[in-house]
Parts: sequence; structure tokens; C-alpha cells
Amino acid sequence: METFEKFGAGVILLIGLMFVLGVVALAGFDSVDANHLGVKIRLGENVGVMYSGYEWTGLFTKVYQYDLRTRKNVIEMSGINSAVDKTGQAIFATININYRVKPTPETVQKLYNNVGTNDVIADVLNIDAIVSEGFKQATVKYDALEILDKRQEVKELAKENIRSNFPAEYFEIQDIIITNIDFSENFKLAIEEKKTAEQNALKEQNQLEVVKFQQEQEIAKFRAEAERLRLQKEEINELLIKKAWVDKWSGNLPLYMLTPTDNQEMMMVLPSMGDE
Repeated sequence: METFEKFGAGVILLIGLMFVLGVVALAGFDSVDANHLGVKIRLGENVGVMYSGYEWTGLFTKVYQYDLRTRKNVIEMSGINSAVDKTGQAIFATININYRVKPTPETVQKLYNNVGTNDVIADVLNIDAIVSEGFKQATVKYDALEILDKRQEVKELAKENIRSNFPAEYFEIQDIIITNIDFSENFKLAIEEKKTAEQNALKEQNQLEVVKFQQEQEIAKFRAEAERLRLQKEEINELLIKKAWVDKWSGNLPLYMLTPTDNQEMMMVLPSMGDE
């Protein structure tokens, strides 16, 4: 009986030991999710990287994962975060930026050593501030009316600023999309009033052109009528002269006639009124 009890105690001890060893063994395994890259830290030391999957990393090892998928930040340039033009006029916009951690072991190890874990790197590296400042550096070079006319040019300059200041040793930018560029209500009201004034001025100018054209038409008609009357007067004077000449003619035939010679036309000479 005593032997049996000793045997049973040994079995229980063995099972307990195997359980402890199993727990310890399991504690030495770690996993990394798909599209992630892990950094292995053992007793505070960076000892390498771990790729997606499940593997034995050893006791006292912690694996910090870095998400390699696309990250999207949306920055609203509004309120106190709005940009300004060169005159201080508020400029609003929405900026969408897609970027990701460079998928290399060296990158994630640098991130852990110099920046921090996956969940804090965007804040530590001031990603939102870099994006918003890049846009502000672009708009301040223009006045609001220029931004209104040159939106694409302003966007391209903002993108260039963002790319040049982005932490390229850790990230690669995939897209920068700037939308909804807008202005203050007072500025938009002033623009609307200006457009209305320009339209009214154009309308008045068109009306003046119409009046001018009508006046020119009247003047042309007046001149045509004057010319008609002048020609009519000359025609009437000529007829009156001929009539007076005929009235004074005695009815006698010409005294002599010149026949056409040397390209001369035939002439008829009537006796003068004094020859009667």
C-alpha cells in the first residue's frame, strides 16, 4: 500500500512537471499575423525579426508586430487647423494620405529602436502635422484668388512639400489626395458680389454697344437720305436747266453740222437766242 502511494505521488509529480514544462514550452512560441513583420525582444535586447507565422522564439522573448498594410490618414484643414493665403485669408481642405511601413527587417528594427511600437509611430513621427504643414507651406505662397484659379498647381506644390518632409526612412507614400479646397463665407460672398458687379457692368456695356449700333444705323440712314436728296437735287437742277433751254429755243434747226472725223463726235449747233 505504501509502495502504491509512493508510485501514485510520483506519477502526480511527473504529470505536474510535464504540465509545467508544457506551459514553459508554449510560452516560448510566438506568432505574427499576416501582412505584419515582428521584432523579437529578449530581455530588452533587439535580437532579430520574425515573419508571419508561428515559431519558437525562446523564453523571455517578446515579439512586437508592425503592420505592413496601407495606412490611411485623413486630415481636415479647418477651424484652427486651416491654412492661410499670403494675405491671411483662411483656406480649407481635406487631405487624404495613404502610406505604409517599408516591408524590410531593417526598417522595423529601426522603428523599434528609434521610434516605438506599431501603435505609436504615427504620433511620434508627427505624420498629421507633416501633412498639414506641407499644405500650409503651399497656400501661403498665393493669394486666395490665385488659389481659386490655380488649384491644381497649389495641390502639386503641397504634395511636393509633404513628400520632402515625410519620414522616408520608415515609410513609403502611395497616394496623396487633396480635395474640398474652400474659402471663408465672407470671401465667397465678396467673390459673388464681384461676379455680380462684373455681370452688371458687362450687361451695361452690351446695352451701350446696342445703342451705339442703333445710332450708327440712324446716322447711316440719314447720310443715305441726304445723298439721295443731293443727287435728286442735281438731277432736278439739270432738268430745270434743260427745260429752260428748251423753252427759249425758237424751233429752228441747226445752222450747220460737224460730221465725225478723227474720233470726234457729231455736234449739233443751235442758233443762239440772240440770232432770232
